[in-house]
Amino acid sequence: MQELWKNKLRTFLSLFGITIGIFCIIGVLATVNSLEHNIQNEIKSLGTNTIYIDKWDYSAGNGPEYPWWRYVKRPEPKYDEIKQIKERTPSAKYVAFNINANDNVEYKFGCKPFWQQ
Repeated sequence: MQELWKNKLRTFLSLFGITIGIFCIIGVLATVNSLEHNIQNEIKSLGTNTIYIDKWDYSAGNGPEYPWWRYVKRPEPKYDEIKQIKERTPSAKYVAFNINANDNVEYKFGCKPFWQQ
């Protein structure tokens, strides 16, 4: 106790540093909790009648145990199937597809790509 009273500046700075550290931890936890709450509310706003149709099963997880061979031969969803989905699900107000495609895009035919110049 005598050392604490002798070194008042060191004691104050130590307590001040501990206080700032605790407030930083509380602030980070509150921010993470708020972000998680906002994400959950955004997902809940989609409603309980939302159906996702995809070629791959994302609930099976990933890694070396993922049975990709079961899903690789499944057909990709086609744009023409939207009409059938609308007819068979009258409670669906909207139907949408998320189609991913990778391709090369060129600007000005005959030009070399920038990495070949």
